[in-house]
Amino acid sequence: MRKQQLEHWVHADKQADHAIPKIFVISCADSTSYQLAVEFKHKLEPIVIEGQPIKYASIDQVKDELARLGVDSAYLRLHNAYDECGPDPVQMYHDIELSIIKH
Repeated sequence: MRKQQLEHWVHADKQADHAIPKIFVISCADSTSYQLAVEFKHKLEPIVIEGQPIKYASIDQVKDELARLGVDSAYLRLHNAYDECGPDPVQMYHDIELSIIKH
């Protein structure tokens, strides 16, 4: 999904008093960057600009961007990069709710 589409979706839903889409901040346990994705038809769609996923260097940059969009909360999805080393079955990721509101 293009970033511009997400912006329109978030603002249209607020105006029409509908639910904002479920937004995920995605990272791997061994990664130094974060990406945004939105849940659409039970699948995660990465947020892209010119066909490339947007990458952020810190969680604070992601929170600033989401706050600018008017998003109150999102989910941090941490993928387990070492899933093949653990016992079966291994959970592939963990979701943690993030509060975006600045105090």
